[in-house]
Amino acid sequence: MNWAFGILLFFAGMGLGYLLHWRMKGKGDDNQHLRRELEQARFDLDQQRQEVADYFEQSREMMVQLGQSLDKANRFWNDSAQGMLGDGQVMPLNLNQPQLEGLEEIPPKDYVQGSHGIIGAKDRIANG
Repeated sequence: MNWAFGILLFFAGMGLGYLLHWRMKGKGDDNQHLRRELEQARFDLDQQRQEVADYFEQSREMMVQLGQSLDKANRFWNDSAQGMLGDGQVMPLNLNQPQLEGLEEIPPKDYVQGSHGIIGAKDRIANG
């Protein structure tokens, strides 16, 4: 009788397990829901990638426009400078420098041997 009772409990457990499995699996709705979420996430990711690519393309175009504008401004400034100065008025830099001939060359002060610049030790004691 023990073995008959064991076989009966075995089949009852199998039936109960099948019913629980059938009740828990959800009939495939969960899989379809997860697939829809996955497709939505892929769509959002592709859309984000496209927005980033568009952003960088727009940034590149703006940098090209900025470079062209700077080139145009430089050409304008150079043309304006040439128009203001003319061809013969530009002198080399060395001709515009004052001549420093005949000036006495003063050696630099020695700060190592107790000298303190312009004010000597005697002047500091006298002034306070």
